[in-house]
Amino acid sequence: MQGLISYVDSSSVEWFQFRPGSRWKTLFVDPKTGQRAILVQWDAGYRMGEVDHHDRDEIVYVLSGTFVQNGRPSRPGTYIHHRAGSRHQASTPDGCTFLEIVTGQRARQGRPTAKQLAWLRNLPGCTPNALPDKGVAAPARLARSARPAVHR
Repeated sequence: MQGLISYVDSSSVEWFQFRPGSRWKTLFVDPKTGQRAILVQWDAGYRMGEVDHHDRDEIVYVLSGTFVQNGRPSRPGTYIHHRAGSRHQASTPDGCTFLEIVTGQRARQGRPTAKQLAWLRNLPGCTPNALPDKGVAAPARLARSARPAVHR
């Protein structure tokens, strides 16, 4: 298992100034896949200088303060998933800190397979109507005891 699991004590990583009012702590980066995990800290009143276009999936988890995008304020505990192909311009009125994870997953192309749709439809909280049918029949729902455990 050596090399497959990484542990980073973020208190041992120095902040670096990405732009005035924006600091980063890089926790993980893989230039080959585009994956990265960074802590981001914005000063009160910070606004991204330009619209951010995503060529890979990006996840933001707000840790403190208020993260605002598209007129929607998000507070601590909010999970935001920017899919590849999306774009946004964010700001903060009071300063914020968030964890940003870029998964390396590029924009999807083509139609989902029957197997992918079946898997998605069986996720807890997903209804058959939440996903496009495209002629693929929804499988029978798994009994609660047969579903994978969700760790919170």
